[in-house]
Amino acid sequence: MPFGSAIQAEYFDDAGYRALFRDHCDIVLPMNELKFDLVHPEREVFAFEPADRLVDFATENGKRSRGHTVVWWNGVPPWLAALNDPREIETELRRHVDAVVGRYAGRLESWDVCNEVVAHEAPYDAPMRDSFWQRALGSRHIPIAFRAVAGADPKAKLVLNDYDLEFRGERYDRRRASIVEIARQLQDAAIRIDAVGIQGHLYADQAVDIEALGRFGEALKRMGIALIVTELDVIDWKISGGPAGQDAAAAKSVGDLLEGVFAAGPPLAVIAWGMTDRHSWVDDVMPHGDGTPSRPLPFDATGRPKHWFRLIEKRLREG
Repeated sequence: MPFGSAIQAEYFDDAGYRALFRDHCDIVLPMNELKFDLVHPEREVFAFEPADRLVDFATENGKRSRGHTVVWWNGVPPWLAALNDPREIETELRRHVDAVVGRYAGRLESWDVCNEVVAHEAPYDAPMRDSFWQRALGSRHIPIAFRAVAGADPKAKLVLNDYDLEFRGERYDRRRASIVEIARQLQDAAIRIDAVGIQGHLYADQAVDIEALGRFGEALKRMGIALIVTELDVIDWKISGGPAGQDAAAAKSVGDLLEGVFAAGPPLAVIAWGMTDRHSWVDDVMPHGDGTPSRPLPFDATGRPKHWFRLIEKRLREG
């Protein structure tokens, strides 16, 4: 099974940073550079160079790549947000897909078509996130996007991607149920969906529900839908004990995630949200209160692999 990681253009000139992806990844994908607001910042302007650079790096080094993401609530450029006419917004979404997905057709093996469409709490009576896309087009923005991506690159696998699908508790049960229902609605409309992406931003202080993950994977498998881990990292801001304590907690969380995900069969891939602790969003957004550096990624700040990276390697070899 392939292991991959998201790479960032702003750190690309660091030879040591590039080497981690070249030496340890099967899949290398742009982390931010294909998000709507960055690749299409103005209505008639597309900024392809950063993504091109990263996809070219993957191709030149014999790696696979994938696209992240077409529809995301937090990636709407101001020019698009200023539009009010639903027909115009739908037209611009289709035009964006034709330009961006079409440009990389045949080079990206899958796309996170819709990202984080489920409401954070996901109450049963209102499971959809209150987003620009939901307000403009309603829930039909999901099938519109899936159809458009399938048309622009018929060979790419189509993924519905979301977070908080792995933990124990009623809120997480609701989120898993919402994802299954969206997938069922797509299939009922004869729209292809190939996989559900479990982001895997793991809170090391929260229990992964191995059994519920297994049931989730089995429900999707019966529908012919695979799992893929898309954004794996470990948020350890509530873990004490320094590097040893952080890494032990991370290994437990990652091991439990893999156990749950593999319960229904091997996923399409396991992908980390970066390779080295030198470059991660976690310390900026959820830092330790005492100033302890976070250790969210499979390699530490000096480029040394952690135990949980070896766990992933072993599990992917075994299938």
